[in-house]
Amino acid sequence: MPYRLLLATASSFFSAGSFWMFLPLLSVSLRAKGISDGWVGLISGLPWVGLLAVSGYVPRLMHRLGLQRMVLLGMGLSVLVFLSFAATSAVAVWGALCLMLGVSLGLRWAGMDTWINGSVPEHLRGRLIGAYELVLSGSMAAGPGLLALIGHAGPEPVLAAAGVVMVSMLLLGLAGREQSVMDEHPGSVKAATVLRGEVAAFVGIGLVGLTEASNLSLLPVMGLGLGTGLHRAALLVVACQTGVALGALLCGALADKLDRRKLKLATAGLMVLLPPTLPLALAHGAVWPVLALWGLAQGGLFTVGMVKLGTRYSGAALARAMSLAMVIYTLGGIFAPPAMGGVMALLGPTGLVYGLAVIAVAGVAAIAAA
Repeated sequence: MPYRLLLATASSFFSAGSFWMFLPLLSVSLRAKGISDGWVGLISGLPWVGLLAVSGYVPRLMHRLGLQRMVLLGMGLSVLVFLSFAATSAVAVWGALCLMLGVSLGLRWAGMDTWINGSVPEHLRGRLIGAYELVLSGSMAAGPGLLALIGHAGPEPVLAAAGVVMVSMLLLGLAGREQSVMDEHPGSVKAATVLRGEVAAFVGIGLVGLTEASNLSLLPVMGLGLGTGLHRAALLVVACQTGVALGALLCGALADKLDRRKLKLATAGLMVLLPPTLPLALAHGAVWPVLALWGLAQGGLFTVGMVKLGTRYSGAALARAMSLAMVIYTLGGIFAPPAMGGVMALLGPTGLVYGLAVIAVAGVAAIAAA
């Protein structure tokens, strides 16, 4: 990987890690104040509201400020948010800060995806995008891991999060200015046009978003409902997310060699076939390879979709595509867990995997028809 891309990827790792470090810290801090679970869930969801609110403005901001400046603006905003959290204990202020944190996340997420996808050479696109997605998957574990080392008490954790973002800003500065990615005005590219141009990629990204969010929230609940011990139930998510990370790398490499449409259909097909086998696999001790393969399919489908978007679009259209991918993935993550929870309430613990398999059938049909 060229050193500038390596520095930008490292910057993304630290920046994303600070966010995944903050989310559990926020929940624990709110509960320590005696806030009810309902309000904890509501306030914890506010970053996603801020992300969705800013997403439509990302291409224009990128055009006006430049990609690097926009990303640095988002990072700088998150530093201010973390420092403000350390300076106040007012829950109402925390809610407003969570919205601002979501805005910063949207600028950084869409901006860095545009930077990386717009900078990789075409013959290495799959491998480099796969490596990038693998690194971002690692940040989801690294953030909470750092929090476990530092602890939850006092201002130190949020100050540490601010420090991590400052490191990411330094790395991004060392990477230098990006090549021009947007000469035309973003108003010339409509979201609907981009969506219609790559329906299959966006369907796959949305399918992965809702599946991952459902698994992170409800897979341990399913395990407990089927008689699995607490420790083993938690490991179900670890096994699946490990597969997601490996799938990003493996399928990214395959995307440089194989037909990408067939690869999307194959990974989406596994997301239909594997979930219904989980209850039986759980009962007979074969759950780990099934979960790993299911995760591999999820990571692969997402990565191939991102590779396809990077191949199809450039300039303002790429910025619009990356913003839309962020929004579609996030919307799936917001709405799927309560929906799948309702299915589990009707059908029992196995409702999770059967519900996700049915949704995957619809996804395969949409990808095949596109």
